Amino acid sequence: MTRIERSIEIERPVSDVWKFVHDVTKGNLWQTTLLEAQQETEGPMRVGTRVRETRRFLGIRIETVWEVTEYEPITRSSVKGVSGPIPLSGSYLLESLDASTRFIVVGELEAHRFFKLAEPLFARMAGRELEASLGHLKDLLEAEG
Repeated sequence: MTRIERSIEIERPVSDVWKFVHDVTKGNLWQTTLLEAQQETEGPMRVGTRVRETRRFLGIRIETVWEVTEYEPITRSSVKGVSGPIPLSGSYLLESLDASTRFIVVGELEAHRFFKLAEPLFARMAGRELEASLGHLKDLLEAEG
């Protein structure tokens, strides 16, 4: 199991960051590998919500479906993959810092087959991609403010 964790401080209130990162239609604005995402279940985001994503990573188009397993507005949410080539899970943790927010992303993946052989390289690349995505998120949200 590989764990990837990164955080960033964003000069926006925690409620603004929460709302933006949980809007499936805005994911490709800040996540560098996300091509498209679509919520498969109706209604607001909650435990049990499923989302289908298409990403491009290492030049490969990857489709996954993930399900929300924890949803505590403005503090934390968690997901787990229910289909796709790599078993994964992850969490968003948000901490209010007066007028700004610390946004922490944790991802865990269990690589199999080819990906198992390249797991250390894969983890480093995924960590860099996450850092780039968090930088995009910070730039977008702080420009709105």
